Amino acid sequence: MSAVRIVEVGPRDGLQNISQIVPTKIKIELIKRLAACGYSDIEATSFVSPKWVPQLADAKQVLKSILPSLQPSISFPVLVPNVHGLELAHQNGVKDVAVFVSAAEGFSKKNINCSVEESIERIRQVANKARLLGIRLRGYVSCIFEDPYSGPTRSDQVIKVTRALLDLGCYEVSLGDTTGVGTPADVKALFSEMIKVIPAASLAGHFHDTYGQAIANVVTAYGLGIRTFDSSVAGLGGCPFAKGAKGNLATEDLIYTLNKMGVTTGVDLHKVVQVGSWISGYLQKPNESRAGAALNARQSLAEANKNGHRSQLKWDILGTTKEYRVSRSGANVKICLSRPKNGNALTTSMILALTELFKKFSHDNTVSRIALTAEGKYFCTGMDLSKDQSAPDENFANLKTLFEQIDNCPQTTIAAINGPCFGGGVGLAFACDLRIVTENATFKLSEVNLGLCPATISKYIVREWGISFARSAMLTAREVKSTELLACRAVHAIVPATKLDEELEILLYALRYSAPKASALSKYLVKSAWTHPGREEQAVAIKSAFYQMMAPGQNLSTVWSSFARESKGLIGTRAYGL
Repeated sequence: MSAVRIVEVGPRDGLQNISQIVPTKIKIELIKRLAACGYSDIEATSFVSPKWVPQLADAKQVLKSILPSLQPSISFPVLVPNVHGLELAHQNGVKDVAVFVSAAEGFSKKNINCSVEESIERIRQVANKARLLGIRLRGYVSCIFEDPYSGPTRSDQVIKVTRALLDLGCYEVSLGDTTGVGTPADVKALFSEMIKVIPAASLAGHFHDTYGQAIANVVTAYGLGIRTFDSSVAGLGGCPFAKGAKGNLATEDLIYTLNKMGVTTGVDLHKVVQVGSWISGYLQKPNESRAGAALNARQSLAEANKNGHRSQLKWDILGTTKEYRVSRSGANVKICLSRPKNGNALTTSMILALTELFKKFSHDNTVSRIALTAEGKYFCTGMDLSKDQSAPDENFANLKTLFEQIDNCPQTTIAAINGPCFGGGVGLAFACDLRIVTENATFKLSEVNLGLCPATISKYIVREWGISFARSAMLTAREVKSTELLACRAVHAIVPATKLDEELEILLYALRYSAPKASALSKYLVKSAWTHPGREEQAVAIKSAFYQMMAPGQNLSTVWSSFARESKGLIGTRAYGL
């Protein structure tokens, strides 16, 4: 089947709508990593006014770094709105620029404060200048199916502005479903009409995934002869001026689909997945690529299993109740919630008992790691206070004390999550240091649907997920998938449900590399950085940790010998993790 050319728009269209300003060095690194994936075209940045798109105010610095150092075979087009933008691009060594026009009046006026005809006239000036400077021109047409301000877009208007761009010298025009409302039926209707008067080779598809239609639209457009598609690594971005239009088509999803169709792209899917995981993790946002998140999880698991060691720890039961079971293997303690018929929901007696267990083991120097897991379909479905007569103040104090006891525990704590979590169960998982989760595990902060709020657990959710992600999850009460949390590294690893116990043991076994006191000091430093960032208290904590590390009897040889006995035989086995 005929090959497809992918235009990667992540560094420009992907980043422009992100509220947090991404450091210039990260943008440069993103482009360099993408350049190593096999693309022929990577849209690098924009010379739109920083007043309107502050995220791309560093265009000059980005171009100064990438153009001299990257392969000349790769095109790095830059978006320009007018002649001034073109001149800036030319001054910075750009050989390809992109111009844009809306097919609809409402969006044009809201976006660039002019009519469609006025916009085309601006592009005419850019095209004339670009011709003199020897700069190639690519065109964008937005709102091909619907204008967010004035409704459906007429196909004759799309054809009109597309032909205008081609007549002005654009070698190609990318047709953008800005609001993501298009379906395969819409694509077939519009593109079939367009290719009667415009060669398919002069057109490209730029589909947004707002309603989950982007991939289906690509397949339909491919069937009609379109061979160029725009996409964004990890599904980053969308147009900041089209309210509700979130999510470019993810490059990983595009390549995965085309590969399955037998269509070549020249772009390495494995490498793009790695880039998508990296940038999503840096931005602390979910990886919007379904294929990318799934393939990254599979790669992580494969790396963890490579040359693997199966430990088969021997567990001795320390105690069993109707609500939980406690067992121990060497320096490891495992607490298993055992109310599967009740979704392992926390009763007052469970909360008090778990608090005492973590308190007891936190003072036991022979315990280095504490794992928390559960039986049945659910990890923990929240609070079960149906038979509780305690006052609200008492319930709050009990739950707060449990989470703080887990959080302050000097041992490394691990939540091995066997299934869905709700409310307080989510807090229980994220008060722990590390989390390994099954593929079916989900996390739902459902309090807002019940007229409540996740007060006690919010501290841990915000800390581990990040402010923006946590806010979204709390306000929407939506189901958060484990792959989303893996993307922002709030989850250590995702494993098959049948492998959870085995993978927990592997992680516990691998953590024998870590000296207990050094682990406790590391937790102390992280907590200080979270609670007192940049303040005197953090400086004091750093100094205190340093002196404890260097105290008499704590030199490297002593520290090594103190825990080497436990880790004997481990060297040479696999390292677990991401």
